[in-house]
Amino acid sequence: MATSLEERFSEFLTSLPASEAIDSLDFPQDPRQRRKADFLLAGRNVVVEIKTLTVDTSHKIEPAVEKHRNREEFPLFYGTADLRKVLSHLPDGEDVYRRIYLSITRSVEDAVRSAEEQISHTRHVLKLSDSAGVLVILNESVQLLNPTIVAHRVASLMRRERTGNSSSEKLDFVWLLFESHALREATDIPAFPIMLISGERSAQFPWFGTFQDDLVNQWAAFNNVAVIDSGNQTPNSLKFTATEELHSPIPTQLPRQEVWRRQYRSQPYMRHLSDAAVLEHGGKIIKRLMPYFLKGGPGYITEVVNPLLEEFTHFQEEASHRALDWRDIPKPYPLN
Repeated sequence: MATSLEERFSEFLTSLPASEAIDSLDFPQDPRQRRKADFLLAGRNVVVEIKTLTVDTSHKIEPAVEKHRNREEFPLFYGTADLRKVLSHLPDGEDVYRRIYLSITRSVEDAVRSAEEQISHTRHVLKLSDSAGVLVILNESVQLLNPTIVAHRVASLMRRERTGNSSSEKLDFVWLLFESHALREATDIPAFPIMLISGERSAQFPWFGTFQDDLVNQWAAFNNVAVIDSGNQTPNSLKFTATEELHSPIPTQLPRQEVWRRQYRSQPYMRHLSDAAVLEHGGKIIKRLMPYFLKGGPGYITEVVNPLLEEFTHFQEEASHRALDWRDIPKPYPLN
């Protein structure tokens, strides 16, 4: 079997009945040299273009954030935190986040716009105006572009207002097929996500739902895996993990602080508290710890200090989850 996701998926589509690879068809000469779509399916009732995400744009994030790090409102925190939560401390944080978001999802925008042109051209040449136009987006390795980010970007692009500068038609459906990320099911077997995003014309194709379900089942059979229906959950309600992390070997030994971090992640008992209550709790832990690290104090008493350090690590985890500003820890518990 072919190794890459794109090769496997193309091989799969080729194997379907009533499937035609468009490159094998005789197209009339086009002076504008417009590109064609990839496949015709279901007796030419579906025009498919395949795009694979390959560009990792994570390097764009740090320089964009660095421009704002010296601002007074930028939070002081330990470890890693969600970008949007960090930027929410800035009065213009939402605008900053949107610029970064648009920058890192540029490849998704390029895929959608290119597919619109290719599918529109193919429909026009083959006189398939009543066929459904489907873009399939594959992601095998780009961790930054998880299914939630891509789904939101695609949906907004499909709803965007047209300026009239392009004759390309909107896409009817976008199928997201990811092996870069997975859902860990109860069986501990990673489940690769497949999502369908419907466009404005989707109601004109009432048969497409059945076609989509059949396609998913056939793709699963092609890969010798089972299909798990997650119901009507939205991308935001699902927790995706990079497949690379799931396949990483479990370490046989971990630093004590990492054990405490993992324990808290499995049972985040402070999650119900307000931000102010979390910061107050952190301040109290710092106050209890300080004497053991100050000159003239009792010194490092393991049976006393280690439980406090465990509590403090849990506080760090919760504060990082919320991107809380440590400068807001109530006095008299200063951090500097």
